Amino acid sequence: MTNQKRLKVLLCCYACDPGYGSEPGMGWNFAYNIAKHHDVHVLVEEEKFKEKILTFSAENPDAVSNISFHFFAKKRHRTLRKIWPPSYYWFYREWHKRAYAYAKELDKTENFDIVHQVTISGFREPGFLWKLGKPFIWGPLGGFTDTPWCLMSSLGWKGALHFGVRNIVNYFHKRWGKLPRAAAQNSHTILTSTTQAVREIREYWHKDAVLMNEVGLETRHTAYSPQAHEADTPLRICWAGEHIPRKALDLLLHALPLCKEKMELHVLSKGPRMQAWRKLASKLGLDNVVTFHGFVPREEAFRIMGTSHVFCITSVREDTSTVVFEAFRYGLPIIALDHCGFATVINETCGIKIPIQSRKQVIEDYARHLDYLASHEEARKALSQGALARCADFTWEAKMDTINDIYHKALGN
Repeated sequence: MTNQKRLKVLLCCYACDPGYGSEPGMGWNFAYNIAKHHDVHVLVEEEKFKEKILTFSAENPDAVSNISFHFFAKKRHRTLRKIWPPSYYWFYREWHKRAYAYAKELDKTENFDIVHQVTISGFREPGFLWKLGKPFIWGPLGGFTDTPWCLMSSLGWKGALHFGVRNIVNYFHKRWGKLPRAAAQNSHTILTSTTQAVREIREYWHKDAVLMNEVGLETRHTAYSPQAHEADTPLRICWAGEHIPRKALDLLLHALPLCKEKMELHVLSKGPRMQAWRKLASKLGLDNVVTFHGFVPREEAFRIMGTSHVFCITSVREDTSTVVFEAFRYGLPIIALDHCGFATVINETCGIKIPIQSRKQVIEDYARHLDYLASHEEARKALSQGALARCADFTWEAKMDTINDIYHKALGN
């Protein structure tokens, strides 16, 4: 890469925050790492992210030496959004129109080599930068994953209603959405984080997509020594995530009473479903098995992870989560559904993927695999070492090798 030309890259990162995870963290990590190799201009939403980016830039000037930020405020109607949440997309599209108008003028002076739409990663609103007539890269693209119908009962009635409607809306948007199809047809490369998306992009938009997870690890990340599990002691399970319907912790809670081996579950973070899950744990007789830690400082969360033996993920709709790579750093084998972005990250060397056939089968499989790891320490240790090794496949350095290759192919180099 050192012999390759530094390009002028225009990134659209509506959500971009150096101190946050999720979409804003994704936007920041792409901008920061791409700027190590190219000269980057970034379009960012102003109200939520300008102050944080400027503060960080003032304190870390070297980190942004190759980045120019351009801020635009999105119009908001908070009352309307409470009444009709999808109205968010009306104002989000308007923001993209303004960003496109600005980008056209900026391109006259900068003459960008590459245009890359990064966040927000959902496919419904791709923006308009593909109209600039420059090589357009879109993604990593998310939002394709549907929620399994057989697991809807784990989401509560509000969650089931929300994600049931979303599945139906997704069906129509993916097949007949005009803007996504236009953006896809004008893309040189589409990046996406799930095999389902790769398949459906080919089927509905007749484009081949490149598989790339939206999150990653720092190249010089710290790997930790895994915790050994001693015989006749509880298997320490860690679960982390916002307590919302799609995280579906109840699947794991229902599995624990079926386990024959001693178990100990540590639940991190909090959210709207926390009380319901607490009540369920108590109803299932798990008061002495499950500890709800709530929101704890980052260092304490990592201490809990570092003293665990296995990490469980029960999300029924997600692309990929940074917590996967945090678990890998601590050498934690992961048990997750064979679904979402987890299906592409977890393999037989570092974890166990549970197929989805029915809710009963999923719960029984969680219990069966937990019992196996609790009673087969050598197998658990092998997966633990595999988790540490798996980190190398998802560093930002590895990701930038792919991105640089895509950029230069788009230019015909």
